[in-house]
Amino acid sequence: MDVSIPSGSWMILPTAIEELALIHQQWLQMLQSDDPAVKAYFNEEPEQDEVDLSDCTIIDNVAIIPLHGVLVRYPNWMTRWFGATSTEEYASKIEVLADREDVEHIIQDVNTPGGVVPGLDDAWERIDAVRKRISIISVCNEMMASAGVYLGSCADEIILPRNGMMGSIGVIQERLDWTKHEAETGRLTRVVTAGKYKGASHPSVPFNSDYQALYQNMTDRFYETFLQVVAVNRKTTIEDVLNNMADAKIFIGQQAVDVGLADRVGTLRQLVAELTGPNHNQPFNYGDEDDGEEYYARWIEN
Repeated sequence: MDVSIPSGSWMILPTAIEELALIHQQWLQMLQSDDPAVKAYFNEEPEQDEVDLSDCTIIDNVAIIPLHGVLVRYPNWMTRWFGATSTEEYASKIEVLADREDVEHIIQDVNTPGGVVPGLDDAWERIDAVRKRISIISVCNEMMASAGVYLGSCADEIILPRNGMMGSIGVIQERLDWTKHEAETGRLTRVVTAGKYKGASHPSVPFNSDYQALYQNMTDRFYETFLQVVAVNRKTTIEDVLNNMADAKIFIGQQAVDVGLADRVGTLRQLVAELTGPNHNQPFNYGDEDDGEEYYARWIEN
């Protein structure tokens, strides 16, 4: 199993990258444990031939699919032990549940700081194709940031609680520079390349202005695609997204509704009650005596 941190570009809250690095250090330390039970736990490989729907829930005609944690393309150590989500697996879950005759609505239960760029557009296209034939509603439960907006805003309606956080529409890249440390420690790494920019990503190669411009160009291109996707998802213009929703700003509750990033304030509990209760299609509002708890509690096995 790959135990590295995914490289490349990120659509994620910057603080989450630092937290991920810390988790990775702790993970590597655990792998070095001599405890037989710990070794057995981490060496065990899950057997899985079909799409795993064990974390999904069906209530009447509603399927709830979690989009939680850091988003990566393929399953890895983060998805297995640290609550991350593979966008490849996530899109497959949506496709499988959309094909079920008893499912009329899909709820994206989103709580993520974002994730890596690779794999996002493929997952988005697959979700968008499903959206054309079945109702998809997203709930920001309690964070829909960056890559979470890329996928989570692909919905017919977006709901978030009063303290829910949405936004951070932006792209970030990190490029390590070991040159000063190597000079101080006397370490010498000889890097041989062919092609002007081949060494741009190598940490032992000084990061010059040409490399900076290259990285900025890549980041800007990813950002342009991000804006286009959100504009399509929200049925608006790129200019509207750029002027009102983007620049990596975070919006809380009603603020996200006011700028057009969400449609209304509410909760997952209320949404499920609306879709499955006797008075379905009647939105619940904060302060209502009946918050939908009776209907939200009626779980049906997958």
